[in-house]
Amino acid sequence: MFKKIKKILEGSDESYIKFDVAKESLSHIPRPVPAGKLMPTWYKKLKPRVEGQSKADVGTAKACMPMLDSVTDGFIIPLWADMHVKVFTLVEVFAENGNKLTEVEHAGDLEELVGEKINDLEGQPVVAKATRTGEKRILLTMPNQDNDFFQTFSDHSWNQVGELCDLKKFALGKALLKFNNPWIITTAEGWSCHFKNPANNWSNDIQLVEARVDTDNYYSHINFPFVWTGSEDEELIIPKGTPLVHVIPYKREKKPELIIGAINEKKRDVVLQTLASTFVDRYKRLFWHKRKKD
Repeated sequence: MFKKIKKILEGSDESYIKFDVAKESLSHIPRPVPAGKLMPTWYKKLKPRVEGQSKADVGTAKACMPMLDSVTDGFIIPLWADMHVKVFTLVEVFAENGNKLTEVEHAGDLEELVGEKINDLEGQPVVAKATRTGEKRILLTMPNQDNDFFQTFSDHSWNQVGELCDLKKFALGKALLKFNNPWIITTAEGWSCHFKNPANNWSNDIQLVEARVDTDNYYSHINFPFVWTGSEDEELIIPKGTPLVHVIPYKREKKPELIIGAINEKKRDVVLQTLASTFVDRYKRLFWHKRKKD
């Protein structure tokens, strides 16, 4: 064990992934873990068999090895602090003469604004009309999110992806936000990392923009652009420790040659006949390869 740790620290081990964080944060933020330890709650609690189902029937998604592999491969970076989310529709406030007074963050009844003491350009405290613009806004905060060591959120200009980007289909899709990741991630020589949403986890409305980074020589913070996919006015707290980023290390190798061809029916029939020899867990028992553990 000590030899392996030494190799990792020296960067000479043939396969490893290392997460470094500021010394001030080591004692209190959740640490990255193998993905199998933070599987989606719905999947973790799902039973492999449907109650009352015949033992000869196909099981649930819990018995699907391809899905299991997807949720257990790689590592998960948990949310490092509680995240307060406030989504609201922008409201425009007008004076009696039709002049626009201001824009406000308001998710309640518009009638509450009528007659509020908001001064117009002449200093008259009157509101004659308040209307929703239809434009959504989002505010994100974390406890102590800006300090000498770290700033949690930043953003990107929509121009960086362009008007053809399909993210605009979401109500807040043009608000390109970014998690400033506290971890510096390194891998062995020849290895990179793919960063994505936790596999098969739809527990929140965070949609990461996927990316790959050559983490064997890029020793710096890798940040995670995202958009909020929700469309409802709401206020909530996503708790610290929530699975946030799925990190999948992979070895950089020559891309396989692309070949297009017709189905080999004999080869396919062999597989189908083999599958037909068992009732349940057929792929797992006959074709699946057990993953190696460190």
